[in-house]
Amino acid sequence: MARTLVHKEVQSLHHQVQKVWSIICKFEAVHTWAPSVSKCIVEGEGVGAVRTVTESGITFQERLQVLEPESHTIGYRILDPTPFPMTGFHGTIHLEQNGVDETILTWTADAESIDQQGLAIISPVMSEFIKKSISGLEETLSKS
Repeated sequence: MARTLVHKEVQSLHHQVQKVWSIICKFEAVHTWAPSVSKCIVEGEGVGAVRTVTESGITFQERLQVLEPESHTIGYRILDPTPFPMTGFHGTIHLEQNGVDETILTWTADAESIDQQGLAIISPVMSEFIKKSISGLEETLSKS
């Protein structure tokens, strides 16, 4: 099924890919670096694990769908029904080493079903969430 792009953010981080990966690969610890996530409870381990996330006062569940250390890729799906105007929401974070101390982070958010009105509502929300989360990640990286 084709998906509709909700938001894509590409950012350079001045840290080695392994250091960045050591933080984002922990599905259960998103609240330690994403500032708008206040709570995260995980059931299960590895691919298939489900986390219940509270973000900006809204609670929803995400299932870990991809965890590939070799390609530095983590992917999740928000379980339906969602509090958002879409279904089949997927998020993917991919890291790529660029030189010695630089990592290119690409965070993609897309949905299986979303109309133009829903896209107009959720796209700026996802953009802000992702940008703030990457800033929080950078802050966490600078402390470690």
